[in-house]
Order: sequence, then structure tokens, then C-alpha cells
Amino acid sequence: MDPETFADIFASDLALEIKSEFMELRGVGADVPTCTTHVISRFRNLLSDPNDGPVIFLILAALQLREGHLQPTFRDAAVDLIESGEALRAYQAVEPNLRADRKSLLGAFLASLSEADVVDE
Repeated sequence: MDPETFADIFASDLALEIKSEFMELRGVGADVPTCTTHVISRFRNLLSDPNDGPVIFLILAALQLREGHLQPTFRDAAVDLIESGEALRAYQAVEPNLRADRKSLLGAFLASLSEADVVDE
């Protein structure tokens, strides 16, 4: 996956913070599962939030996809969030054009997730 393909998924402050934490660890040689575990631990208090929780799972799935190490748990969670509409609600937009763009982006992301190979956990 081209790193910029789903760049708009990283448009929120929370998403950028998650990406930064993940990539900082990758930069010092940590593997994808270690980075994922760190992010989950670091943002654990936000997982049940209806706006922030979906962002965490979507960003982790996008990062894993980009790094070529997509775990089925995160792929399935992201797919469920997109298909249920929770992902779109998490990326709320008042402006109709922006909402349509985000819906389209999430649709493309869903297609990529559905086609991606997953690793054994």
C-alpha cells in the first residue's frame, strides 16, 4: 500500500498521535505487533469512547496494512467499524462534501482491507 493512499485517515490529532507513537517504535526496530501492543496500552482509556475508539482501530489497521503485517483482529475490527457506519460517525463532518469524501475514503480502505493478506497472530 502506498503510504499516502489513505493519508486522510490520519487527519485527526488523535490519529497523528497514534501514528507518531507507532512509527517512533518502528524507527528503533520494534516489530509491528510490539508497536500495536504499545499503542493499545497507551490509548487504552479511549478504546470505549464512541468517537476515539474507532479511530484507534482504524489507524492501527492502516499502519499494519502499510507495514505489510495486518493482523486479522485489527482487519476484522476495522472492517466491522466501516460496515456498521461507526467509522464514519467517528470522522464526523458537518460539510456534506467532506462527509462524502470521507465515506468514499473509508470505502476504498474497506476494499484494501478485504483484499489484504493477513498474518497469523
